[in-house]
Amino acid sequence: MRLLCVETSSNHHETLLSFISYAQAQEISVFVAAPSNLQGLYESLREVEGFLALPSTPSALVTWAKAHHMDAIFHNTAYGRFALGIALEARGIPQFGIIHDTAKLSRLSYTGWRIAARMKVFFVLREKLRHNLPFFWRKKAYTLYLHSLPPSFWEQIPSIPKPPQQRWFAIPGRIERKRRAYDDLIEALAIHRPPPEWRFLLLGPAHASYSDWKTIKTQLLRYNLLEYFLYFPEGLSFPEYHAYLRLCEAILPLIHPGMPYFPKYLSYQITGGFSLAFIHRKPLLLHSAFAEEEDLRDASIFYSTPQELLSHLRDLPQSHLYSKPFWNDESKTLGEALRHLRR
Repeated sequence: MRLLCVETSSNHHETLLSFISYAQAQEISVFVAAPSNLQGLYESLREVEGFLALPSTPSALVTWAKAHHMDAIFHNTAYGRFALGIALEARGIPQFGIIHDTAKLSRLSYTGWRIAARMKVFFVLREKLRHNLPFFWRKKAYTLYLHSLPPSFWEQIPSIPKPPQQRWFAIPGRIERKRRAYDDLIEALAIHRPPPEWRFLLLGPAHASYSDWKTIKTQLLRYNLLEYFLYFPEGLSFPEYHAYLRLCEAILPLIHPGMPYFPKYLSYQITGGFSLAFIHRKPLLLHSAFAEEEDLRDASIFYSTPQELLSHLRDLPQSHLYSKPFWNDESKTLGEALRHLRR
């Protein structure tokens, strides 16, 4: 099978890397269409047979797919005008993909519904998201856990020097206060000053246009806590990002009730920190609002208050995490979806 994987933005490439690793296990020939700045990443992977710099129009991409005899198109992010254009133009080519924000299907969304209608099957990234879908969408939805990377990508992850006495905790993703409760963490640290060896790693680009790093830095300076936080002004390459994650003891998504994005993360989408924890088999330190979910329970240590979060970090419980079978071989889920796709 020749499969064209499409990602139209610079986001969600961790998702696509996981998907490529599953496709390789199914002996699928993978081609990637993505923004040209990602060309080096995908051409470095043995698991990718060809790269197409994303053309300016969906019709040009579909023309390329037909000329190169693609058997199917995979939408790594099945939303947006470009994805809709592909979905409408690529008649005769089976399509499937990932719905990252299932709120688009739980309410009437012109773009979301038209794309989903064109796909024979689609994936969501957490079982609760599938369960929350209206029944007519749930019938063709599969839950796909992202917990793998292509072997040739693992080989690129560099060694990072880490002071042997330090303990690192990762806070992945964009440095945005609407997405993560940095304020709650900082206020708790101001009351319960951490041990000198603790370091919180802010892994998003601190100087990005959307970043709230300046506000967060001001708070840290006010409480004399700046030394406990490591940040990266321009962000990290994909291999460097995973090098730091590999050395961290736990992942902190910092999704708390009361923050603007909390309802979306609770019911309609995941934060990338979930998948990054799954990939590296790190414990998620997660608010107890998520404790009802079996898949998250198997990967998480729960807390109800920021003070309880700090207590867990002081002595991380040696829980037996990642014991469920769905962490072992998601290529089987992909195989089942592909059989449905071919019907």
